[in-house]
Amino acid sequence: MTMLATITSNTSRNAGNAQEQAIRRGNELEERRARLLRLHWELKHRGVRVQVRKPRNGRWQLKLRSSTGWPETVLCAGAEGAYAFVTGHGRLLGSADDARYTAQILAWMIEGNYR
Repeated sequence: MTMLATITSNTSRNAGNAQEQAIRRGNELEERRARLLRLHWELKHRGVRVQVRKPRNGRWQLKLRSSTGWPETVLCAGAEGAYAFVTGHGRLLGSADDARYTAQILAWMIEGNYR
């Protein structure tokens, strides 16, 4: 195999890997969004004021507000099937599979102004 053929095959292989990573990244963003929407539904069901936002960086987040105006931001973090809900300050709230339990914790935090 010549040097040019080797470089060409490596370049095409790297381009294929980049495309696979882009597809995987898109799937992970959709998975995070779906889990945040599930948490959004649970929080609305509990009567918490909550909004779904997508900032410029592309990471979906929930903005919660209490009656006193105290805000809290919740994100979905993780990859490859292991996701968790975290606050904007980095506090781990729980597994993304337990949206109902996480909603209960968040409602308690908002009502009591606990951070």
